[in-house]
Amino acid sequence: MLFHFGKAATAFGWLLILVGILYVAVGVRDALAVIPGSLPRILVGLVGVVVGSSIVRWAKRARSE
Repeated sequence: MLFHFGKAATAFGWLLILVGILYVAVGVRDALAVIPGSLPRILVGLVGVVVGSSIVRWAKRARSE
């Protein structure tokens, strides 16, 4: 691999996943309460989960090589 991820990158990935899940949960709660602006919060949360899981997977792959 061109770039080797360290433990800090893995921790950042897990942080992104947790914050993304929190954003999705808050966005769904706001959507059920019909509060405007809930859809962007859900989308930001989903992006956070996807990016965080990608970082964690890349870090795991870098450790195995």
